Amino acid sequence: MHILLRDAGSGGFVLADRRDLRRRRGRRVEPVSEPLPDQAPGQFNTDDPLAEAQHLGTTPAPFGHALVEAAEKDDRIVGLTADLGKYTDMHIFAKAFPERYFQMGMAEQLLFGAAAGMAETGLVPFASTYSVFAARRAYDFICLDIAEPGLNVNIVGGLPGLTTGYGPSHQATEDVAIFRGVPGLTIVDPCDSVDITQAVPQLAAHDGPTHLRLLRGQVPTVLDEYDYTFELGKAKVVRDGTDVVFVSSGLMTMRALLAAEELSAHNVGRRSRFGRWSRLTRHDVSRDVVRLRAGTRPVPWLSAVVAAP
Repeated sequence: MHILLRDAGSGGFVLADRRDLRRRRGRRVEPVSEPLPDQAPGQFNTDDPLAEAQHLGTTPAPFGHALVEAAEKDDRIVGLTADLGKYTDMHIFAKAFPERYFQMGMAEQLLFGAAAGMAETGLVPFASTYSVFAARRAYDFICLDIAEPGLNVNIVGGLPGLTTGYGPSHQATEDVAIFRGVPGLTIVDPCDSVDITQAVPQLAAHDGPTHLRLLRGQVPTVLDEYDYTFELGKAKVVRDGTDVVFVSSGLMTMRALLAAEELSAHNVGRRSRFGRWSRLTRHDVSRDVVRLRAGTRPVPWLSAVVAAP
C-alpha cells in the first residue's frame, strides 16, 4: 500500500486528495490531466479532433440503451458488473431492471463465475468490466467455466485498446490476442454506436460466449451514413473502391474511412472493409486480400490491438 501525503504548510502533512495526484513514479508526482472517475467520463467527446474532422455526431451510452431494449423483449437477460456499472454504461440497465442487475464488487473472477452459473440455469448474462481486467484477472474462469461448456455469457469489456488515458494498467491492448485463443469465443470489436446497438440483440441470441469491446459514454455515430447492417461473425464492405483495401476493426474503421476520403481527392479508390476479429473474419476478407496482393497492391490492416499470430 502506498500512502501519498501533501504539505499542509504549518499544519504538517495530510492525506493527498486524489484530485491533486494521479500516480507516483519514484519521487515524481504527475498532476491530474483528465476527468476523475467519479465524473463518469465517456470515452469520446464532441471535442475529439477526429469526430470534428468527420463532422460526426455522438450517441449517449448506446450499449446501455440497447441492453434495456433487448431485455424488454427477453426476460432471460441479466446484467452484472464488477463495481464498474456507470463506467460501462451498465447503470442504465440497472435503473430499468434493478431486480435483474447484480453488483459483484471488485472481483472479476467472481463476476464471471456467477455469470457462468446464471447461464447454466438458462439466463443470458451480460457481465461488464474493463477489457484488461477480464483478459488478465479472470482468464482461467472464462476458459473453464464459460468457454469449455459453451455457455452464452457475454463479456462486456470497456476501454479497449488505447482509448483511455488511465495508463497501461487500464489499456487493453492484448485482449484480442488473448481471447482469440479461447475455443468457441466470438469477439466483437464495434466501430460506433450503430454497431453496438445492432450487436447487442445478436449477442443475446448467440449460442456461445462472446466478448464485446465496449465503446462507452458519448460514442461517435459513423455507419449511419452507409448501407450497413451488423451481422455477427461477418465482415462488411463499408465503402467500395478499386485500388486498395483497408481492412479494419473497431474504432480504427472511422480512421480508415477518413483516410479513404482524403485519398479519393488524389484519384485513389480505396475500399474500406470492416471486420470484427471473430474467427470468420479473416476468411471472409481473404478474397479481397489475396486478389490485391496478387496485383502487388498494399492491404493496410488497422486495429487497436496487439494481434495474435
